[in-house]
Amino acid sequence: MRQRYCNKEIAEAKNVRFEKKMYRLLRTWVKNNPDKALLQFDQSLDEYLANNALRDYFLCTETPLRKLLLNRFVADHLGRTITKVYFDQVTGDPVFSPSEQRLYNLARRMSCEKMHIPFRSIHPLKQTEAGDNADIETYPLESEVRYNSGNHFTSRPANAHVFDENSKQSLAKSEGNLQVMFQRGFLVDRLQDIKHLTASIAHTNETSLQFFVICSRHSIKEGHFGTSLVIMDPKKPDFPQRVLICDTLLKELPQHPRWWNHFIAEYTHVFGDGVAEIIEDISHPLQKVNVKGDDPYNHDWDCPYYALSMTLALADLTKTNPELMAKESTIAIHDAMKTFMRDYYGSNKQIKDRAGIKKANKLKRWNSGRLVFKTFTHEIGSSMHT
Repeated sequence: MRQRYCNKEIAEAKNVRFEKKMYRLLRTWVKNNPDKALLQFDQSLDEYLANNALRDYFLCTETPLRKLLLNRFVADHLGRTITKVYFDQVTGDPVFSPSEQRLYNLARRMSCEKMHIPFRSIHPLKQTEAGDNADIETYPLESEVRYNSGNHFTSRPANAHVFDENSKQSLAKSEGNLQVMFQRGFLVDRLQDIKHLTASIAHTNETSLQFFVICSRHSIKEGHFGTSLVIMDPKKPDFPQRVLICDTLLKELPQHPRWWNHFIAEYTHVFGDGVAEIIEDISHPLQKVNVKGDDPYNHDWDCPYYALSMTLALADLTKTNPELMAKESTIAIHDAMKTFMRDYYGSNKQIKDRAGIKKANKLKRWNSGRLVFKTFTHEIGSSMHT
C-alpha cells in the first residue's frame, strides 16, 4: 500500500497537456460535425471550445467516453496511477484539468450508469450546465444538495462499479465447502439462500461443515454494509452451528454497533428467535461515522472497502484454518483476521492510525476508477478485433 504522490508542478504540467489534447480533439470534432455544435450560438470557436463543446460532444455522441478512450493519450491520462496525481492539501481532492473534471461530471450526468467513474464526479445537481463543479453558494437554499457529503473525493459514496469490483474479488474465494456471498440484495436474502443450500447439500449425504461468508447490506431499513460467517452442519440444515458477525464501527469490543438490532431481526426472521443466543461479534473498529455536531464531510464513506477486507479475511482464514473458525474464541478469530487485513493493521497487529487508514482508502478509491477504465479499454479492444 505504499503510495508516492506526484508533486504539484509535474501534475499541473500533465493536466495542461491533457487540456490541450482535449481542445484539439474537440476542435477536430466540431470541424467534422458543424451541425452538432448546438450551443455555439454567437460564440467564437475558441469560446465555444472553452465553454460548451464537450457538453455538445456528450449530447451528440453515442458512448462518448468510450469513444474518447480510443485515443491512446486520453486513455493513458484517465487511467494513470495515483503516483501521477496531485491531491489538494486542504480538500484531499485530486487536481484535474477543467476538461477532465467536466468529462467525469458529464459522463455521470448525460450517459448511462456504466460510465459513472467511481468517486471522480459530483452529483448532477451540483454541476454547472457545462459540467464544471458548481459553487456551493449556488445550491438551492432549502435543498438537500447543500449537504456537504459528496462534494469531495473522500466523501463520495461508492457506485455500482465498486460493488461489482468488490463482488468479483470476493466470489473468487469460493471453493469446496466455502461459499462467499457478495451480491445485490440484503442480509435476509442471503440467509434464506444459506438455509436452502444447506438443505440441498444434506440430500447428498455430505457431512462436512459448510462455511458461508456473507457481505451485504443489513436491511432495507438499515443500509449499512456488514459481513457475517455462518457455519452450517448439513445434518441440521434449519439452524446454524455458529454465527460470527463483523461490523466496521469505530468502537471497542464487546460493545455492539448501534444497528445490532437489525442484525438480530434478520437472523431471527430466517432461523428463529433462538439464533440470537449464538450470534458472536468479531467487529473491527475501522469506520468513523457522524455523531451529533460533526460536519458532514467528517463522515467516513469507506464501509464497502472495510466490509470487503473483512470478507476476504474471513474467507482466507476459513481456507487456511477451518478449525479456528469453527471452535476457537472470538478473540482468537478477531486477532487472526488482522494478519489478512494489512491495509488497516500493521505487522504488529495494531490498527493503523486514521491517517494510515485514509491513505489506504484513497488508493482504493483511485484504483476503482482505474479498473473501470481498464475494463472499458479492454472491451473496446475486443470489439475492434471482432
